Amino acid sequence: MKDRILKFNLYLGFSALIGAAILLALEVSLVKTWFFCLAWWSFILIMDSLNYRRTRSSLLSGSFRNFLFTVFVSVFVWLIFEIFNLRLKNWSYQGLPESLPLRWLGYFIAFATVIPAMMEIALFIESFLKGKKLALFRFRATPLLVKIFFVSGLIFIFLFIAWPRIFFPFAWLCFIFLLEPVNIWLGNQSLWKDMEKRDWTRFWSWVFAGLVAGFLWEFWNFWAASHWVYSLPYLDFWRVFQMPVLGYTGFLPFGLEVFALFQVLLFLEKKTRSRIFLRTVILVALICTYAGAFFLIDTFTLK
Repeated sequence: MKDRILKFNLYLGFSALIGAAILLALEVSLVKTWFFCLAWWSFILIMDSLNYRRTRSSLLSGSFRNFLFTVFVSVFVWLIFEIFNLRLKNWSYQGLPESLPLRWLGYFIAFATVIPAMMEIALFIESFLKGKKLALFRFRATPLLVKIFFVSGLIFIFLFIAWPRIFFPFAWLCFIFLLEPVNIWLGNQSLWKDMEKRDWTRFWSWVFAGLVAGFLWEFWNFWAASHWVYSLPYLDFWRVFQMPVLGYTGFLPFGLEVFALFQVLLFLEKKTRSRIFLRTVILVALICTYAGAFFLIDTFTLK
């Protein structure tokens, strides 16, 4: 039964995406407002089914609890960058629902797609790259180099907070330098460990997943009534959809950042799996954090 559902999701996803596009073209108000969310969740169903058909492995084919965890922490991961944007002021939101409950629901549904979508894209790309000779060189994680990377990540965060107009691109690099060392110290899955073995498959999969996801973010955002617009210092020219063309380079390291962030969160989830009270406290804290971040977006980022 599950096998049939996972395969059927391909047709369900395509039907939902095509239907949403048709209704958008017909200027149906509800679809214009929610088109971004409809497009992404349809796309996730499509990619999940394709991955399952190719490799018998996908997000929905595994534990549904793990899928829900991925969806929930995806909101947290993206809100980190929303908090950064309060200082950077690189994008703002327009045309969102006037109703606060609907608007906050929209934030949650949209931000919840980030990690699932990128994981599905990365899995799909990886299925084509496995066995290919993609290694550039062997990148050894010596103790000194790991410490230098960690300190560099802290410096990057300081620089873009202190001088956002100059160093704003560091927001899309800092977590690679900061958290890859943390993942090594914690024994988590690490891109750096892969590269020590001259296996760059996962590295390239997540780099290109970032670029593909970035293009689709901008493409679907361009047509949606509820959308964001950019204002980038010294890079604000030659736009492709809403994004200045050089801004697309930020999606390449963003894929690596998402991978590193997720590995840290996955480690914490595993460590607290048997501690029901602690997990409840963390859940309540996250919900409060989400509400606070949504309020800040409404106050400073929503136009």
